[in-house]
Amino acid sequence: MKKAIALGLMMVFASLAISADLPKDVDTVDYSLDAPSRLAIDGELTEASPTWHRWRPASYEELGLNCDLVMSSDYTTEPYFDMYCFNVTDSEPVEFVVDSADFDTVIYLYCDPFDPMAPTENAIYMDDDDGVGLLSAIFADNGVTLTPGNDYWFVICSYSSTSGAFSVTTSENVSLCGTVGSESIDMGTLKSYFR
Repeated sequence: MKKAIALGLMMVFASLAISADLPKDVDTVDYSLDAPSRLAIDGELTEASPTWHRWRPASYEELGLNCDLVMSSDYTTEPYFDMYCFNVTDSEPVEFVVDSADFDTVIYLYCDPFDPMAPTENAIYMDDDDGVGLLSAIFADNGVTLTPGNDYWFVICSYSSTSGAFSVTTSENVSLCGTVGSESIDMGTLKSYFR
């Protein structure tokens, strides 16, 4: 029995030594990786949504990449809003495009922490009507580049105190905090991340 075990072990070691010296063939297996996809955020502002006292910069083209966008103009309305924590996977410019909405939209990007009671602090960028019609959009050519590993906030609100459904698409390098931004998400799932 001992001889059989010893002989078996010698055969295993010999085959390993021989296979280690064989030339490696080119890998001919085809791989396909799904391309990253854009994150879709679908939500709704209702009369039960929170409101805030929003501000805007002196110029819509201003950018505060160091969380220092000066919000100098006070709006008199207190519209409904919704907010989403997000991260970036690289330092390429981000995009947030309101594809559809039942109301005139305004969007903001903030550094963490975002406090709706202090809307002039930690602001990065704001857009009112760069999308289609009265819809908002932040495009790559706006130059909003963020740091991977940091938390940021996307805020969407109505221009005035109106409500309705909205749909937003982001660039491929955006994911919600604690998630991977590779698939569409419904509002119920999204809100479960913040409970």
